Amino acid sequence: MWEGLALAVVIFDLDGTLIDTVPLITRCFQEVFQKYAGKTLSDEAVHAMFGPGESVIFSREFKDRWQEVLQDYLARYTAGQTSLQVSPDIMALLNGLKNLHVTMAIVTNKERDTTAITLDHFDLRGYFAQIVTAQDIVHPKPSPEGINLVLQECGENSADAVMIGDTEHDREAAMAGQVPFVRALWFVPADARPAPGSELCALSVADLKEILPYEL
Repeated sequence: MWEGLALAVVIFDLDGTLIDTVPLITRCFQEVFQKYAGKTLSDEAVHAMFGPGESVIFSREFKDRWQEVLQDYLARYTAGQTSLQVSPDIMALLNGLKNLHVTMAIVTNKERDTTAITLDHFDLRGYFAQIVTAQDIVHPKPSPEGINLVLQECGENSADAVMIGDTEHDREAAMAGQVPFVRALWFVPADARPAPGSELCALSVADLKEILPYEL
């Protein structure tokens, strides 16, 4: 895939790729919708909202109360960080890439507050040359705008980058930006995974290491 081992930039999604935050996010959404709207949402109903940033979702759903809801959500999300962990395999991957001086970036549909909460809690910010959130661009994923911004800032071409993410929005953004894509499946339930052979997938971080053209 990467002729001459020219891969210069590794772009990661955050939620469900670097850290298994999706269950916490889902629970926090369910709690604020129950509290402020009296709605009991299934996991699937919450996940169907994903795409725009949190403030966009809450302003649409809660109108004038959205800022109050957002602050409550942020408090719940912050408190929930203690239930999360970064797997040793992910840390080994990040440290391996860092030691090889590979440029790493994050393109996420989270907003700045929630991105900072997680990255700072786990002291991960220093690994990434670029961190692009939903508030840093006009069009979040599935638009390639965030990927294009990373490449522009790094001075690299799309052929020399890879996008690693767990969702269809990640894949669509990568394809639109003409960046190779690897689907990260280590946190994805088996029944939600794409059909075998339909795209390049990594079932584990070890699989990803075999795909990337580095000695990790």
